[in-house]
Amino acid sequence: MAEMILMITTGCAIFYGIRYGMLKRSIRGLRRELAEIIENLEDNRIVKLDSPHRELEELETVLNHTLEQVRKERISYEKREREFQKQLEDLSHDLRTPLTAIQGYLKLMDQGVPGNEEKEYLAVIQRRTSNLRHLVDQFYDFSTLLSGDYKMDLREVDFGRMCREQLLGSFSQLEDAGIEVKVQIPEKPVLILADENALARIVGNLLQNAVRYAKKHLEIEIKELKVSETEKNVILTFANDTENLTAETAELLFQRFYTGEQARSQGGTGLGLAIARRLAEQMGGAMTVERKETWLFFKAVFKI
Repeated sequence: MAEMILMITTGCAIFYGIRYGMLKRSIRGLRRELAEIIENLEDNRIVKLDSPHRELEELETVLNHTLEQVRKERISYEKREREFQKQLEDLSHDLRTPLTAIQGYLKLMDQGVPGNEEKEYLAVIQRRTSNLRHLVDQFYDFSTLLSGDYKMDLREVDFGRMCREQLLGSFSQLEDAGIEVKVQIPEKPVLILADENALARIVGNLLQNAVRYAKKHLEIEIKELKVSETEKNVILTFANDTENLTAETAELLFQRFYTGEQARSQGGTGLGLAIARRLAEQMGGAMTVERKETWLFFKAVFKI
């Protein structure tokens, strides 16, 4: 009996010893293979066990899933890097263009051009300098928003009055662009809790976007929406007809530095709408865009 127990014990020890040795070998192979895969992620390899081990199959599955996620993230990172490089090139072009023009006109003036032409050159320099200042201001504002340093002074603001004032200030630009404007803003005060400067910036940026993208029509509406018995929202809608924008590219308008060719030719930075959305979000609101047929609908929602 004792000999039988000894034999069984010895057999179990040998069996588990072999299993342990195989397990160690599999783990070493797994570690070595994983190191090779990490060195060459682009090869799209997966981890495979040398021999089947029920104890390691779950680990193998988790490792392969992790590798898949790492590869996806790497692809996404490389894509973002390419996009960022393209954005830097575009920004360099945007900044270089007005500077080159200013330098050219200053050189002509230094060569002693006639009086009338000198005045024209000065007017061009002034416009180019103004465009350059606008570019720099946009970059500064956006970096401030990203860093969280933009301080909000929330107080009651008459949203309707704000929109009318901003529209009046942009009226000549809209008229020059041949855009017909329809406005539906309540005569009574529409009070919301907001930062007045930020709110003016949002409306101003939406108007500038309409000047660049609207084809012939712009409709502006402010209305209240009852959310619950105790809560109301105010919705600002900018709707304009447009062309050369698909439903897929409409959402890109909120991406930083995204500009269409029309906006780029007019000195757009691609930051106006990105700034507007972030300002709305920092005041507890939201901003969306939707394309329906040949119209773009921008909606900014704020709480009363």
